[in-house]
Amino acid sequence: MPHRFLRSAVALTVAGLVAPTAATAARPDCTVTWKLVSTDEFRGASALMRSQGAATDGRGWFFSWQGGLERTDDSYLTQAVGAWAVQQAVDPQINQDGTNHVGNNHIGDIDYYDGKIYAPFEDGGESAGVTDINDPEYQTPYVEIYDAQTLTNVGSYALDKDIHEAGVPWVAVNAAKGEVYTAEWDMPHDRINVFDTTMHFQRFLPLSYPAALGAGFHLSRIQGAKVDGNTLYATRDDADKSVFAIDLTTGVVTKLFALKPTVPAELEGLAVRPMPDGSLLHVLIVLDNQEDPTDPDSANIHTAFENFAPVVSSGCHRPHSG
Repeated sequence: MPHRFLRSAVALTVAGLVAPTAATAARPDCTVTWKLVSTDEFRGASALMRSQGAATDGRGWFFSWQGGLERTDDSYLTQAVGAWAVQQAVDPQINQDGTNHVGNNHIGDIDYYDGKIYAPFEDGGESAGVTDINDPEYQTPYVEIYDAQTLTNVGSYALDKDIHEAGVPWVAVNAAKGEVYTAEWDMPHDRINVFDTTMHFQRFLPLSYPAALGAGFHLSRIQGAKVDGNTLYATRDDADKSVFAIDLTTGVVTKLFALKPTVPAELEGLAVRPMPDGSLLHVLIVLDNQEDPTDPDSANIHTAFENFAPVVSSGCHRPHSG
């Protein structure tokens, strides 16, 4: 699995796909397409700190990067910063057979719930030159809890490794149902893991792939997800940089739209928030990223918050935005 670091760029065109949602499914003539209405760009230190995930409390924004969290106001002015948790029960080991475990080194896409930030932590196998930092990787998946105002750590939940064999790249909270969702990076079992808000496992939600997605389609490489109504929106770092919807009752997966970048890009997390310009989905993507930080082109590295509005056919309702 490629690690979800700064390594991407994006084109400004969006391929909108006709996609029924929970709000329009009752009307067979109802369709929803998605329109890019605005873009907010971040550079320098802000680009780094806003390079993994995004969330909102309805009053401002929260962002994550590999090593921490940031809270901003609606103008993206920093209000608070938080760093890695330090109390995780990880015993670093370097072994003669080449295996080792240094600990968690990656925060993925986050979510806000009840005055707290839920942040997924995983132990990726980053290269340290002569060896990988964690080999084997993905041994200690966690969800860390932070106070949303101060971004200080207030809780820690170790997750079952057996259902997170490929890490925990994102976490999403369903406030209305009191449920929390996770999944593995490559989704080998085609399912969403369902927990309560104190991260006690409840059940699996199996995914269902309609024929319209193509023979052999498999949803994987999910970078982030958020709940709105009965829909789990998910960003997939595939070649087209696509956004999907998952029905939380049936598990049916629908492709909504694709950014279709013309340059290398990495799609990250997203937030759901209705805004005055009509936008609802706010998708985070890293732009012009290079693997080699000494490359002259690395000066172009930045991230963008792409703001998408649903466009519905006449007489139909917009997707839920509660």
